[in-house]
Amino acid sequence: MGVTCQECSSDRFISSYSVWFNSLLSHLKNPASSRIVRVASCTSISDLLTRLSRFLNTKKDAVSHAAKVILPIIKLLEEDSSEALWEGIVHLLSTVVILFPAAFHSNYDKVEAAIASKIFSAKTSCNMLKKFAHLLALLPKVKGTEDSWSLMMQKLLISINVHLNNFFQGLEEETKGTKAIQRLTPPGKDSPLPLGGQNGGLDDAAWNSEQLIVSRVSALMLCSSTMLTSSYKSKINIPVGSLLSLVERVLAVNGSLPRAMSPFMTGIQQELVCAELPTLHSSALELLRATIKSIRSQLLPYAASVVRLVSSYFRKCSLPELRIKLYSITTTLLKSMGIGMAMQLAQEVVTNASADLDPRSVEVDAVSNKNMSLTNGAVLQACSKKRKHSTNSGVEAENSAFEVGVPHNHSSSPITLKIASLEALETLLTIGGALGSDSWRERVDNLLMTTATSACEGRWANTETYHCLPNKSTTDLDEFQLAALRAFLASLVSPSRVRPAFLAEGLELFRTGKLQAGMKVAGFCAQALMSLEVVIHPRALPLDGLPSLSNLFPESNSLASQKHNTPNPNKLNGIAHDGDDLCNKWLANADVPSNNAIQRTLETTLPFQETKRLKVGNDLATVTSLGVQDPTDMVASENVQQADVPVQVPEGSLGQISDKDATAPQDGYVEVVSGTQEGEDYVVKDSLMEEASIGKRESLDESDDDSIPSLKDDDFLSDSDAES
Repeated sequence: MGVTCQECSSDRFISSYSVWFNSLLSHLKNPASSRIVRVASCTSISDLLTRLSRFLNTKKDAVSHAAKVILPIIKLLEEDSSEALWEGIVHLLSTVVILFPAAFHSNYDKVEAAIASKIFSAKTSCNMLKKFAHLLALLPKVKGTEDSWSLMMQKLLISINVHLNNFFQGLEEETKGTKAIQRLTPPGKDSPLPLGGQNGGLDDAAWNSEQLIVSRVSALMLCSSTMLTSSYKSKINIPVGSLLSLVERVLAVNGSLPRAMSPFMTGIQQELVCAELPTLHSSALELLRATIKSIRSQLLPYAASVVRLVSSYFRKCSLPELRIKLYSITTTLLKSMGIGMAMQLAQEVVTNASADLDPRSVEVDAVSNKNMSLTNGAVLQACSKKRKHSTNSGVEAENSAFEVGVPHNHSSSPITLKIASLEALETLLTIGGALGSDSWRERVDNLLMTTATSACEGRWANTETYHCLPNKSTTDLDEFQLAALRAFLASLVSPSRVRPAFLAEGLELFRTGKLQAGMKVAGFCAQALMSLEVVIHPRALPLDGLPSLSNLFPESNSLASQKHNTPNPNKLNGIAHDGDDLCNKWLANADVPSNNAIQRTLETTLPFQETKRLKVGNDLATVTSLGVQDPTDMVASENVQQADVPVQVPEGSLGQISDKDATAPQDGYVEVVSGTQEGEDYVVKDSLMEEASIGKRESLDESDDDSIPSLKDDDFLSDSDAES
């Protein structure tokens, strides 16, 4: 029937759905129906209502049909203890809440009480606890108002704190629980009814078992996390302060006994509490992550408390499962809060990731639930051994079984923990790499290069390399290599004051991976090579590490280079941002031959006929050393021209040389003296201006052996210029 409801034509479904629904509902109400028939009926009704929700003209009739299902299945939920039937009922109720929330209006309190009773029951398994928690988180959508959501969250937090009062008895101050509950009740308002109504409290069997208490508390925390991360039509008011106080209360308990409480708790009780603490802490961390994801940047008023909480727990947490959650929380914080959060958590993330990515640690498979039990067993064994040789006065120090420092050298780090730490470092470099101080940026770059090389070198993730790694799976190595390569790429492309130190190693690694790795890793390596193009060919060089001009030209004999040998820092900044003129400005301080040496070179290298054809202006040059502002440093070079009439430049003006298209320097004069007969030696004159505004010219002797300031490379005559 369920398949028929899904696959039949629209006309047949519209004409027959009412008959089918009544037939299925009769099987649910009939006490003689077998359990398997009831389970199948719940599933088929869910399929029928799902198909019916697609027709807009039957919405009213669909709500009426859905409302008929609520009371029969609530009765089945209370009477039958079959988990298979419970699962079918939860699936059906979830379908009705999502598609037809109006069907719950008259039975809202009954549904809440039935779900809460199953969560508090000692007979409910952990798997069903999660399903009931998800269903309970959907109930505020029935009314769709802010008050309904706030009331459900208030009931959950009060119930959690009540359970913790019993669980933490003797492990914390008695006033903590009382203050936590008082904080949840606003002044002047009555405390809400317990979750599920007056009869929704925890039964006697659960109060006597620490394991059951933790299971129920974990289910209630999961319900709260689901409510925080689900979408709602109306605006909701999240009690951030109460949520953070609850998380801080749970994480503060480490299993050690205060000195005043030592005589009132037996060793067995303490062992049972320590065995359940990792599970409870894991649920608290999930609640913290859900809180951060729900409000993101609006967490700013509580940012200091969150940073303090995460940093302190990083220092005392050593279980891989909890550290993975901490890295996930850190990544969420960095993405939500940005550069400000990166500045606060950078040192903590780098320190812990360096310990977890220690190359000397042995890689093992991801930790499973069995390993979690082994970890708890080790905690219990440690408590038992310590209790045998410790007195009551030393219990506080000796029985701190769960709170341990982060070891400097892990004997083994799960691959999942390494992947989580690599993702946290990748996020840190992406968001806060530009502000990375020298205290950790260089260390992180080196760590990521080493990790990526060791993860990929000699054993790229393909099926041919697994004969020597029997305990590894293709997925594990793929994910670890991808995480290492992503973090290494983030290190190379992250903004920095200097160029990447391991760019060559990165290019070689990605090129090798592109050719040798499996399809997934090879695809990422190819994408990484394209991303590195901006690093290989930057638009501007980094400011740090720019070579000094004094180091390039240490021995300069010219007057200009001796005077301006040390570059101005402001000029260096200009050089860094103007790549086109970089080479020309560096060559401005190069030593060049003297005036007579240039003339002798021209006479010996160029034929006489080519020398005759030189035009005025082709070899004009104005020498300006780097940073020179004084017009007296501007000197005109030699000019040779064959003409019958001397070319004159008017006094007191700056202009062009007539008849020859040669432009004179703006800050000085050039005097050109022509010969009277062809074949005679040309008379070369130089002109030196004392001030730019003086228009008076002064002729020099025919022979001038004084050296002139430095010339640029483009001031020398080339063969092409001579031929022209």
